Amino acid sequence: MKYDHSNNDKRPPEPVDRERAMLHALLTIRRLWAGGLSEFDSWGRYKLNPEPLVLHDLNGQELFYEFEVMDGNRVAGLVKTSASRTLGTPVPTIELGPRRWDHNRVTQRAQEQVKKLYSKASILGTELVVYGYPKIGVRVDFDDPKLGRKGLIVDVSDLSVVERFGSDELEGETAYSFYHEVVEPQAEERLRRYDLADRELEAARSVDEKILADSFTVRELPEIRKALLPTVDLIALQIYSSRVIRYAPRCTPHECFALYAQQTNVFCAVATGQMILDFYRYYYTQNQIAAAMNTGAGGTSNPDQVDGYHSLTHNCMVAIFDGSADWAEAKAEIDANRPLKSGIPGHARACAGWMRQNIFLIGQAPKRWLRIYDPWPWNADICNGGNIVWEDWDTVNHTNFIYLRHRTTDCS
Repeated sequence: MKYDHSNNDKRPPEPVDRERAMLHALLTIRRLWAGGLSEFDSWGRYKLNPEPLVLHDLNGQELFYEFEVMDGNRVAGLVKTSASRTLGTPVPTIELGPRRWDHNRVTQRAQEQVKKLYSKASILGTELVVYGYPKIGVRVDFDDPKLGRKGLIVDVSDLSVVERFGSDELEGETAYSFYHEVVEPQAEERLRRYDLADRELEAARSVDEKILADSFTVRELPEIRKALLPTVDLIALQIYSSRVIRYAPRCTPHECFALYAQQTNVFCAVATGQMILDFYRYYYTQNQIAAAMNTGAGGTSNPDQVDGYHSLTHNCMVAIFDGSADWAEAKAEIDANRPLKSGIPGHARACAGWMRQNIFLIGQAPKRWLRIYDPWPWNADICNGGNIVWEDWDTVNHTNFIYLRHRTTDCS
């Protein structure tokens, strides 16, 4: 399906400039470091690349600025920030590790893909687009002698042309406007949350301007950590609470949940199932899981996912579909040391951790995150794709959870 890109106004409603977005990113990662979270224990001395990757919405407007977290010349992570206050949260996600794809390479190959399909077309322009959060594609606008001006979206992981549209499609591959489907129905509340986050930024900066400097020396770090910790202007118990899935949670527990990439563009629910089933020591290939979950060309339905979990565990485990997903319910599963499937429009991921920020202004709710093991971007080698992301709960619409629990009666 071709996408007719007719909106030439790139500025979103209530825009956030890149400098302000970068300040929010710095405050977020430095608080995680100051709060003593182990996987961020070196991030206090890291810098942000001041030139973010600009990601657009399906409607053409700027959606996210993605900043690289730099340890010298090494990319330690990615911070996705909002290009519009209407998104509600200044920092939707914090990703661990470097980007799985190269911007320049995929842009060039996307243009080549369009030229293969339309040999007489003239390329008019390209841009990166979040075509179905969190999936990213290259939109190529072109002019064809027969078709006129058109556009195609090419997925960055496999260069396939995105052909399904609508947030109500199966969990597989589909495209929809984040602004239209996710932001607009809650625009007023999201603006209120962003305003509070802006006030929080200014309250933190008023304690010590240096906390948002480009970088620090090793000698400065103790002073910066102290400035980032709670003050009398903020209400707090401890700066963060968190929990992740552990193996044998006694004596010397360690994290044991593994990230796997989806092996095709529609295997997100399948790869999520593989991650969760492996945790419970049920080992299957993604093709076996896809067959059990009745996965088709468009993806997998939730009833078929539930049936697949039952058949693959020989009914020794119970899969429970929850169509009214709530953060507290995810927290309860993680507290019980059970990973779960997290569904958002058109996409499935595994969840194996939670985090809550216990610093907030009066009138502001504490920020909450889920630790998402996202099987996208896909890769035929399951060990070389996907992403581990801390995702702000308020970023996206959570359409469903699936819990997998041991059956209390005999298997049948």
